[in-house]
Amino acid sequence: MKWLGLVFLLLPLAGRAAEPERVIDVHWHAPRIADLPAWTDAMNAANVSQVIVIGTPGQIDALNLSEGARWIPSLTFPCEDGLAVTNGQRCFEDGSTFPPLALIRSLVAAGKLKALGEINAQYMGVAPDDERMEPYYALAEELDIPMGIHLGIAAPGVAYADSKFPPHKSPHYSGAAGNPLALETVLVRHPKLRLYVMHAAWPFLAEMQYMLYLHPQLYADLSALQWTIPRAAYYSHLRALVAAGFGKRLMFGSDGGVTRLKEGVDAVMAADFLTAEQKRDILHDNAARFFRLAK
Repeated sequence: MKWLGLVFLLLPLAGRAAEPERVIDVHWHAPRIADLPAWTDAMNAANVSQVIVIGTPGQIDALNLSEGARWIPSLTFPCEDGLAVTNGQRCFEDGSTFPPLALIRSLVAAGKLKALGEINAQYMGVAPDDERMEPYYALAEELDIPMGIHLGIAAPGVAYADSKFPPHKSPHYSGAAGNPLALETVLVRHPKLRLYVMHAAWPFLAEMQYMLYLHPQLYADLSALQWTIPRAAYYSHLRALVAAGFGKRLMFGSDGGVTRLKEGVDAVMAADFLTAEQKRDILHDNAARFFRLAK
């Protein structure tokens, strides 16, 4: 009868997602310095080995990036009225909307910048194929650095005057500007560009599938879907992308924050339609390949 005691001990664990061996978070917004210890603890608890840290030059400089192999700095832009759309931080010293190309070159050369993104052009109503974006695609391809672009989802009512978000973020947001089909000319023109679509462009499922099908170099992250939409909707989107054969090009992203990180990892681990290999791919291996990190 001793086995009965073991059963009762294990019952509390039933239904809980197992812990992943390693995680790479490809969508992590730079925290305030005061929050960094708590965020680091959360990363350690979730077995996060590397994070793509999204921020302005000032935010990235302010962080202690001494763990160079763990922190991968990524530049966010454009900045409406000179302010980052996600947090209102001043972006560039000259107050520009788009960063000077010379600034990006110098930061990359100094090892202070290793990726571009989150590209938030959609918040300004700017589609991916807008000519203002072209110099940055060309530069990212030339320098061979990854780029992540926001497509699809935003907060409900984000473009309205009574939005809960700051005025600099919301007024010009365009859902139509987030259609992945607008990547067509970009990817054909820049076949060596390492581009990934953030939020897997939800709810543009058919369009996202089609772009992944036509362009084998394209990847997508699953950031924010674990908390912005019902879990059933998230799983429906994820299941369809995996069933279509794109499980090797999907990457985990939390969209930052201690709670969001745990929710995101748990959501992937609890997805009963994913195999153990597919979970490892999404949580770590695909990002390691895309960002060329040690596996």
